[in-house]
Order: sequence, then structure tokens, then C-alpha cells
Amino acid sequence: MSAPVLTPTPSLARRAAHVPLTWSDGVPAIDHHSHAGYVRPGEHIHGYDGYERENAMGHVEANLPHAVYGEYTRAVFEHDAAALGRLETEWNIAKLIDQSVLFQSTTVHAAALAEGTVALFGDRSPADLAVASADGRRTDFLGLYDKALVLSDTESVITDLPAIDASIWPHSRYKPIARIDPYLYPFGHPVFTERGADAPRFRRIFGSILTDQLRLAGLEEPPATLDEYLDVVRASITRRRQEGYVGLKIASAYVRSLEFVRTPLQDARIAYTALQAAAQAGSALLPAQHKALADHLVYAIAEHAVELDLPLQIHTGMGHSEPGLKLAGANPILLEQFLDTPALNRLRVILIHGGYPYGSYLAAMSQARGNVFVDFSWMTYLQEHTLHRMLEEWLELLPANKVMFGTDTGSPEFHVSGTRRGRVALDAALGSGRASGLWSARQAAWLAERVMHQNLRDVYGFDR
Repeated sequence: MSAPVLTPTPSLARRAAHVPLTWSDGVPAIDHHSHAGYVRPGEHIHGYDGYERENAMGHVEANLPHAVYGEYTRAVFEHDAAALGRLETEWNIAKLIDQSVLFQSTTVHAAALAEGTVALFGDRSPADLAVASADGRRTDFLGLYDKALVLSDTESVITDLPAIDASIWPHSRYKPIARIDPYLYPFGHPVFTERGADAPRFRRIFGSILTDQLRLAGLEEPPATLDEYLDVVRASITRRRQEGYVGLKIASAYVRSLEFVRTPLQDARIAYTALQAAAQAGSALLPAQHKALADHLVYAIAEHAVELDLPLQIHTGMGHSEPGLKLAGANPILLEQFLDTPALNRLRVILIHGGYPYGSYLAAMSQARGNVFVDFSWMTYLQEHTLHRMLEEWLELLPANKVMFGTDTGSPEFHVSGTRRGRVALDAALGSGRASGLWSARQAAWLAERVMHQNLRDVYGFDR
């Protein structure tokens, strides 16, 4: 079975670009959640097809023995060409990827990818599109992303990434967010024994970021006591704030539950000492102690964020197309104890990604708490009809200052199509409310501006 190539036809891309806009037309966007800025020009070797290949990993994992898939993902991470060649000969992994790309061709993801690719590179043959996409990444990825911002009428993006080179990615357009998760696991994680490679990938990312931050503090490993470590963490976050980071993020749903229980300092000290000793001895980490320490650190960092006036994004709901994230652990309801902590009542929290399939929970939690907001990033190119319905629900329930637009993509193609599709979904919801008499024309236009950029400006203090 050979996978179909991307073609610029309505049969593959339903053409959100041709849907007329009323309320959001001409309204500049600020992308609340992006991953732009991961690469320097010349580093990106794959074209648009890389996103389809990444989504294929769940299909690959389900068709290989567990141990073989683990070997494959390690070889990919280590760029082990010899191991990859042997595994391909033995298991025909390329065929599995092609099968998955074929099966994906009916999804909104595929349609949005087609739309964005054609928008950036023109109505060319599939072969020419592949070459243009790969060449654009190798020669000038920043220029390609800047073009995507212009085409989508995007003023700037808030970008979630481990580090950003401000000399390449100017903070005037690419404003960074710092994940706090690396600070939560100073001695690694309990042994991972479940399916998939997504959770281990996040663990490696968290570990790498923590190593970098410790070295900036002049350390090769975490200090001897929790109190010293807390000083290092606070100083690291303060430094990143001074470097231009505009907010923080929790992505821990990929490696643990979002249920953060406030842990007394003395209990956290005991856990820190025990985990440090276990790490030095090379023995297994105890999950209960690991959770107690991480839980304490979440609250300590959140209180520091209040002092620094830094908003906090939290990943809620589904994850990538591969086993790893547990939906039960990503349920936003688990955050209620954290959100209802009196010391955090002024912490501006944004529950992101629409929380699918918990979108109604997000709205209810935001409605009850003046400091909690929601965004629909990621949904713009994954869940077309769900997004239409959810925005109707959110906008009729929540005050006008609560909802934010976002894309959750590091792809210039998906930025163009995701922004357009986000506008189409927003216009559909506003049009429905206007037709039913819920909003006046002036209110609908005002809501479009609030959702596309002004709510974000207010929450992040960009106009102060």
C-alpha cells in the first residue's frame, strides 16, 4: 500500500481559505501557544511530510513488538544509522509509516497541512511542493515562519520551547514561555514500563533543560539540600524573566497526573534527601517520594510566578498520536486543589488546548475563577466541528475576557492554515450568536478582537 502524496485539491483540503470571514476578518492575531523558534536556519532537514511521519508513530508502535519499538525510537534519538538500517530490513518500518500517512489523509490534520503548504509555496506539483518545503527549512526557516505570520495576519506568537536564540528569533515577534517541569524532577523519573516513547521523550527534554539551567548556576548536579535547590530554581526563573520570557508552562500531563497536592516543606525535604541518595546509589526512585517532591515544587514555583507577575499555561486533555499521556491524569478537574490555593488567587492561569475531551470542564472551571482563562490551541487543525461547537458553548457562558486564540504548532504551514481555521470557527460561533440575537453586531466584532488578541494582551500585560 503506497501513501498518497499531498495534492492542492479540494478533495484533500476543504479549503478553509475560501470560507468568507465577517467578524475576524482584518483582526490581527496573537498566537497564544506556539512552538516556533526551535530551530536555527539550516537545521531543519524535513519538509512538510515530517509532521505526517511524526503522527505515524502510534501506528508504528502498534505494529511492532514492544522491545523492537523501543530499540527503533532509541536509534532515531541517537541518529544510529546502522541500527535504523537493520530495523528497516527486519521490520519494514517505512511501509508502516506509509500506511499511517494514507490513513491520516482523511483527517482535518491532512487537510490543514495541504492548505498551509499551498499557501506558502504556491499551487505546484506534489514533488515541487516537497522540494520547496524542505529547501525553505534548510535555507531560511525564520524567513519561512515570518512569511507565515504575514500571510495569516499574525502580529506575534508566544512560543513554548526549551531555549530561544533572540538574535535569530526576535522577541518582538517570538515571545518565549519557560516550562517549569524540568525543575520538578531534579533526580529523574521513576522507571517507565508502559507503552510508547512519548513520555520518555518528554523526560529526556525535561532532563536536558534542567542540566542547562544548573550549569548556568555553576552546578553540575542538584545541590545538597532542598532549600538550596529552591534558591537555584527561583534564581533560574527570575533570570529567564529578565531574558524576555513572558510566562511559564506546565506540560507534566505527559509524564504524570495533574493532581498536585500541597506537600509540607519538611516532607519535601525528606523526599529530596531520599531521592538524592537513591540517584547516587543508582537504585530505583520511589514514586511516592518523587510525587511529594514534585508537588511541593509546583506550589513553590507558582508562588514565585505570582511575585514575578508571570502567567502560567497548563496542558490539559489529549496528547500526541502515541501512547504515553494518560487522559485520566490530564483531566483539568484534577487541578482544582491547585487553583483554589489562596496564595495563588492572583496567578493568571491559562488552561490550554481546549482540554479535549474535557472542554466543558475547562469552561466551568474558568467561569468560577476570575484568574483562570482558556485557549483553543491545537484544535484549530485537529478538530474542526468540535471547535465550532465548543466556541459557541464557551462564548455564551464565559465573560468576554476569558477565551484566547492559539495554534500550538511549530510548523509554518500549520500556522497559516490553523490561524485561518481558527478564524473560521470563531466566525461561525459569533455568527450563530448574532443570528439568535445573543449579541449585537458591535458585541460580535468586539468578541472577535478580544479572542484574537486583546485577552492575551491583558493577561500577559503587554499593554501596561
